[in-house]
Amino acid sequence: QGVARAGEALNGLLAEARAGQPIRMGAVEAGLGPILTAVREGGLARWLDTVWTHDDATYQHCLLVAGHAAQFSLHLGFRHEDQFRFVRAALIHDVGKARIPLEILNKPGRLTPDEMSVMRTHAAIGHEILVAGGERDPITLLAARHHHEMLDGSGYPDGLAEGQIGDIVRLLTICDIYAALTERRPYKPPMPMADAMAILSAMDGKLEARLVQSFGESLKAAG
Repeated sequence: QGVARAGEALNGLLAEARAGQPIRMGAVEAGLGPILTAVREGGLARWLDTVWTHDDATYQHCLLVAGHAAQFSLHLGFRHEDQFRFVRAALIHDVGKARIPLEILNKPGRLTPDEMSVMRTHAAIGHEILVAGGERDPITLLAARHHHEMLDGSGYPDGLAEGQIGDIVRLLTICDIYAALTERRPYKPPMPMADAMAILSAMDGKLEARLVQSFGESLKAAG
């Protein structure tokens, strides 16, 4: 039920963004409580198993990231309000992908350099969509624009580094990369947790090692 309610909210948001219509964040917020409740009461594994039954790549990815964000925030002992804001940002961080051509967005396998350049516009586009829709929450806006920034300055779209990247964005980036590594696709099996965590750990300098370790602990705590 939590996946269904969150999915309905996410589908509506992406459809509005794809059609160039003003987005309605109130509908999204109605799906946030069920995510936290589902992960807290049913466990992360059950949430992921349900999400993986959906085929749409962007839909699946956003729900996976939201589930991992819920588990991470519970593990870190966030206040309920902060859990809510973090999961909210996680659920809609990729809204800009609604404006990426489907032949690029859903391409199986590696993108060409030109296709990758188009794909990388989604972060700035997502920020623009949210601002145009009246979004004011700084965490949500920063998450949409900066979730591909890296601590060494090698990320995009703004090439931020170190202290320019806030803690919540750092947490979300870890959830985002892990979800991308472990999600299921018709053309590739999901990567085992240990392998995905090894990749995250090897990104020391790009990701904050202390937070990567804590994320791994949150996964183990989830069983």
